[in-house]
Amino acid sequence: MLNNTFLFFLLYSLYIRGANKSVCKDNCQYFSMKETSLYIHIPYCRSKCIYCDFYSGGERIAQWPRLLDALCCEMQLRKNELSVLPSSIYIGGGTPSLMPVGILKSLVGKIKEIFGCEGMIEEFTIEVNPDDVTENSCEAWKDCGVTRVSMGVQSFQDNELSCIGRRHNSDCALKGVEILKNVFDNISIDLMFGLPNQSMESWKSTVETAVSLAPSHISAYSLMFEEGTALTVLKNERRLLLPSEEDCIEMWNYLSERLAKAGYRQYEISNYSLPGMESLHNSRYWDGSPYLGIGPSAHSYDGARTRRFNPPDINGYLNCYSPFTDDQVCTDEEAYGSKKFYNEEFLSDEELLEEMILTRMRTRNGIKLAEVEAKFGKDASERIMRNAAKHLLSGVLEEHKGSIVLTKKGVMICDDIILDLAL
Repeated sequence: MLNNTFLFFLLYSLYIRGANKSVCKDNCQYFSMKETSLYIHIPYCRSKCIYCDFYSGGERIAQWPRLLDALCCEMQLRKNELSVLPSSIYIGGGTPSLMPVGILKSLVGKIKEIFGCEGMIEEFTIEVNPDDVTENSCEAWKDCGVTRVSMGVQSFQDNELSCIGRRHNSDCALKGVEILKNVFDNISIDLMFGLPNQSMESWKSTVETAVSLAPSHISAYSLMFEEGTALTVLKNERRLLLPSEEDCIEMWNYLSERLAKAGYRQYEISNYSLPGMESLHNSRYWDGSPYLGIGPSAHSYDGARTRRFNPPDINGYLNCYSPFTDDQVCTDEEAYGSKKFYNEEFLSDEELLEEMILTRMRTRNGIKLAEVEAKFGKDASERIMRNAAKHLLSGVLEEHKGSIVLTKKGVMICDDIILDLAL
């Protein structure tokens, strides 16, 4: 999931001191205002959807006690990378709802112990599959402190779900939402358009069903063909009946108009929420806030210029942080010394500016020119305005209260616009 994850050092930590002095270092006071978040990746799935390129292995290889031990060890070793206590937690995957309740409870307990964030978490999200949702599982998640549940529905049409390898059907998804609503006030569902065998009529039916369920949040994504997925192989072999590009645009237009009519606010290109129910955790990715990513394939960002990313290797991760069998788990930090299981990169000012344009322009608030100038200087903000001029004139961009934002027409060609702004 795009998934997809930023670290921040309030007092300009060890890793930033090693970077080159620059505009960003001179403006480290800006970063001290940022909140921090914790992401944990659960790398197991019961089955793999044919479109998915998120890292996961089969449930049959799951070593839950060892994974718990490894996650706790990594958190212990890297906790000082967050100089501000995390106020949002997101457990993604993979399929976190596969976790045995005892493992989840132990994990949450260790999070609170390691970070000392008891009572400070504003939002705690867990991703779930519809067929894992039961009254008992919901109560267990709530008892663990979960405040928000994100459920992968994708479609309410059984033939479409079957085509993309989802293991639930429409009835299962409907039942899952109803069970969740009895326990949680904050529920998000994922939808996808551009699916094999999907028509405008079937998409309208899916959207209408979603609206009737009234979740607090809806994420909607166009089907993507990622390299190496089974879906891409089928497409290349011309074995899929896919909607045209024009059909997909029509689907997106219908979705946006219907959700707006139902009271949802589009606060990011792919995300819609009822008032006040935006995803706090994901919003921080888009505004450049720091976060710590724990688990195989998880990414981290310090909010300044350092990115870290764990290799997508379950066995390597376990061998690094929990080199014992399930009967010999150990959580003693000294037993691991200074082991680490990540790579890192330091972003230049130009790369940071490009990322700011890419992430901010996806949001309803767009990119604030004053923020650009504060971080990168007046030349950078003036350059963006020069590059934006033709798009402002054509009506795909507009200037609003010192920010450059996409218009509805601009959203449909956002990739091209963002590339132009970054030149």
